[in-house]
Amino acid sequence: DVIDKLKANDTANMITPIDNKITSQAQKKSALDLLSSLLSSFKANASTLSDDTLYQKRSVSGNTDAVSVTALSGSDIQSFSISNTVLAKKSILESGSFLSETATVSSGSGTMSVSVDGSSYDINYTSTTSLLDLKESINTVAGTKVTASILQTGANEYHLVLTSKETGASQNISISDSVGGTLNNELKTYDVSTNPTGTQSIQTASDASFKYNGITITRASNSVDDLIVGVTINLLQDGGSTNIGIAQNTTAISDEIKNLATSYNTLIKQLDDMTLTDLANGKVGIFNGDNTIKAIKREVTKMMTSVDSNGQSLAQYGIGLTEAGVMTFTQSEFDAKMSADPTGLEAFFSGSTNASGEYTEGVFGNLDALLNSYTDSTGLMSTLIDASKKETKSLNTERERSTALLTARYDTMTARFAMYDSIISKLNNQFSSLQQQISAMINADG
Repeated sequence: DVIDKLKANDTANMITPIDNKITSQAQKKSALDLLSSLLSSFKANASTLSDDTLYQKRSVSGNTDAVSVTALSGSDIQSFSISNTVLAKKSILESGSFLSETATVSSGSGTMSVSVDGSSYDINYTSTTSLLDLKESINTVAGTKVTASILQTGANEYHLVLTSKETGASQNISISDSVGGTLNNELKTYDVSTNPTGTQSIQTASDASFKYNGITITRASNSVDDLIVGVTINLLQDGGSTNIGIAQNTTAISDEIKNLATSYNTLIKQLDDMTLTDLANGKVGIFNGDNTIKAIKREVTKMMTSVDSNGQSLAQYGIGLTEAGVMTFTQSEFDAKMSADPTGLEAFFSGSTNASGEYTEGVFGNLDALLNSYTDSTGLMSTLIDASKKETKSLNTERERSTALLTARYDTMTARFAMYDSIISKLNNQFSSLQQQISAMINADG
């Protein structure tokens, strides 16, 4: 019991302080991981705002159910009118009626030709070729230009339907039989007087047309992407008209600023908590007194409140800090600046090159560079996290060594105690025997 108490006391003096340090390092490591993650998120927002592609994004106004327009990044800011839309159409042929899908299409052999877009596709047939066989052969031979299908319109009424893959006047389909061919009349060209049961055109292929700023435009497709660089006009209905406006997508920019403010406020709140010193209320942050961590907040805040050589600051664009250090974004101030000078806003945010070819980095490019010095693989956070790992490893080694030393000490002490206890027991036995002898002698003399 005495040895156990001594060992517990030495453990408290030697091992417990090391355990406390290991626990503290684990807490610091978790805090550093969190801080690194928050800095990376904030950097991602700054990086996006420093990238000039954000300012090349375009928004389109004026889209309707009849006309839809899309614009790629960097396309010219402009407006135009679209009117008198006429949709391009595909060619559709429908054969006469067959009793079933397995009905034969001929009484003999020959070749059926399907012509479309200047090309002709030959499909051989025999007396055993069924309507279904013919459909599959057409899809195999001419499938890049024509789709063949079978349509059941009623009991014992099956029609072969040919549809061009593309729209445009050049896509009209025609079919013909070889010289001496024996195709059924249902697959020959319809003629009201000689072959009223033959194949007829259900829809004639035609080009799309519309007026662009009053000028008539025709195209083979309902999707026109070669009229304006970076702009696609999609015709959706006949008789449509609209006024289209292509402008800079300011929503994408303001949304990214809002994301930046959220990331900044989350980061600063954690930095404040981690470096807190409030002894009166017993609150102390994990990095209390750590100037390296405190410097992160100072540098980031300094960057956000800086004024460039032209006297510009983020506050002029609706991005400010309250007295409590919370970042705010005022949409109306941003919109006013954006409307008045979009080029100047882009230059301040993302950077610009002057007439002499000299490049000036934007405020978010500078912020991105600062944050990169923290989050890079060789940056501050990586250095701090590696140092924490090394310290934890060193403490664990020290704990193992101290534990082994303490164990050896008390193993030896226990062995000695057992030896001393055995000697004392023997001495006690000898003394008891001697005492008995003395008592016996005294009794004999009496």
